[in-house]
Amino acid sequence: MLPASDITEYFKNMSKKKNKAKQAEDVPVRIVGPDGEPMNSTPEESPKAPSDAESLAAQRDDLLARLQRLSADYQNFQKRVQKERDQERQFANEGLMKSLLPVLDDMERGLAAARENHPADDPLLAGMQLVHDKLMQTLEQFGLSAIQAEGKPFDPERHSAMMQEPNEDVEPMTILRVLQRGYELKGRTLRPAAVVVAQAPAEKPEESPQNNEEEM
Repeated sequence: MLPASDITEYFKNMSKKKNKAKQAEDVPVRIVGPDGEPMNSTPEESPKAPSDAESLAAQRDDLLARLQRLSADYQNFQKRVQKERDQERQFANEGLMKSLLPVLDDMERGLAAARENHPADDPLLAGMQLVHDKLMQTLEQFGLSAIQAEGKPFDPERHSAMMQEPNEDVEPMTILRVLQRGYELKGRTLRPAAVVVAQAPAEKPEESPQNNEEEM
């Protein structure tokens, strides 16, 4: 059996070794590069890759944005188709109305000739006028109306100028006469009115004093 003094000395040595090992662990390690400069012993963290949740969220936002654009495009398409259908229904009789315009022209020319050769109380003239008025009333129910032109400013969308006449009583480009009546269907011009428009009269050249002296 070892003496008590040896046992005490043994534990003292073990305690000293443990303290030295602990101190060695606490000393920071310096890593020196080839150029002698210290290097960071802690490796830089690489950028984290996006997680599955973030990737799914980005895909969801992209699909939602695409769906919203597709929905807006579809709504615009529906509005455009509905507008075209409304216009088709509104102007479904346009072809029929255009084909009846020459008939109205013939009736109006016949009425004008009858007024010149028959008295106002002539039954034939009254009957022709009645038929013309009833036809116009029927067509007006479907949106046809005559374009008012005489005395109005010239409008290229509704009038067609056939000639110009000098006139100092009205403003230039004022309609003086209607050669052929124009018609419109629900605000859309079917046939522009053929008209005569006014133009400013040409200025007369001023006589020079020399010419006046020669005449005297």
